[in-house]
Amino acid sequence: MTPQAPPRPLRIGLVTPAWPGTRTANGIATAVFHLASGLETCGHEVTILAHTIDAPHDHAHVVALPKLHLTIFDRVMRKFFFEFWFARSMAIRHVLAIKRAHALRGVEIVLMEETQGWIGETRKQVSIPVVATLHGPWWLHRATGSAVDAAASARREAREAWGLGLADAITAPSLDVLQQTELIWSLPDCPKAVIANPVPLPDVPLDLTPQLLDRVLFVGRFDHIKGGDVVIDAFALIAAVNPHCELSFVGPDIGIPRVDGSLEMLADRLGRLAPDVRSRVHVHGKCSRNEVAALREKHGISLVASRYETFGGTVVEAMAIGSAVVCTRIGGCQENVAHESTGLLVHPDNPTELAAACLRLMANLDLCRTLGMAARRHVAENLAPEIIGDKMAAFLRPLCGS
Repeated sequence: MTPQAPPRPLRIGLVTPAWPGTRTANGIATAVFHLASGLETCGHEVTILAHTIDAPHDHAHVVALPKLHLTIFDRVMRKFFFEFWFARSMAIRHVLAIKRAHALRGVEIVLMEETQGWIGETRKQVSIPVVATLHGPWWLHRATGSAVDAAASARREAREAWGLGLADAITAPSLDVLQQTELIWSLPDCPKAVIANPVPLPDVPLDLTPQLLDRVLFVGRFDHIKGGDVVIDAFALIAAVNPHCELSFVGPDIGIPRVDGSLEMLADRLGRLAPDVRSRVHVHGKCSRNEVAALREKHGISLVASRYETFGGTVVEAMAIGSAVVCTRIGGCQENVAHESTGLLVHPDNPTELAAACLRLMANLDLCRTLGMAARRHVAENLAPEIIGDKMAAFLRPLCGS
């Protein structure tokens, strides 16, 4: 029997908010960066379609979304109907970039996020399949109570649901976000798949020591969804028991909406702490990908207090290095963290439970090492870029050339 020839390499376009994304605090940019690596390791040709270039890079095939020449009509629309103008202009920029990538590189299929419904108008104007990835559909802001402007939020949801209705296929990084989006928005009858975000494994695992267990790391925005307020409240409880513990807070300060319409900022929340506790909280602000990786090596315990996550990139990055993880039992996080096996799961909006889990880890080095090794093994066996790249290519192949 003649041996079957291996399948031909695919020519795939990946849309990203930033390339290479090293200086951008954005989970989508990080996921696309690692997916590109995984697809290329599997032999496929990848062209990057980038909203912005945020750092020097060595990727040979990057197409930046072009800037548009603003006509008088555009200037009027931008001033008086910014929301509509922005969605329209971003769709046009995606179309131009995809057509250029198709002409220059023969790109035969494109993956892009569902954000703002750009995918709908884009798909109407290009000749190749466009696949949507559910990185963060806007319904979750309403569901978690973080959508400040209800009318604007409803319009954005409508745009995103409409855009998904025109997608050739849909992927999601977790089963939870796919099922919930299907329930809320009634997704179209098209191919769908759960394909996790890829996460590379650091070469050297974290060497957990008693000293490192007193150092707690939180990576995420200070906003309602990421639960930064819960982290600060939980740390106050931890600090009351452990006088040696310290917290590093990494991420931009977006603020949390108050009932009166104002925003509570991180400094406001920290101001509630006793001075001796406040002195043990180290605020790093927005950090690059490499800076976050360096901080992970200096902290034994990683916290994720999100009220929802489509995947939970920060928790999986912590698992990859072998950190002891405490994470909320929500969304995609609970699909990667097995309670008492690869980490500890707690309920969202519960600083007391979060603090208790951290204190338990601080008092049990053997447990931390067991959880960390199992977490690292889970990432290696299930989320390595080449594994996810192979899964993504297998899903995309039947769509190519259709």
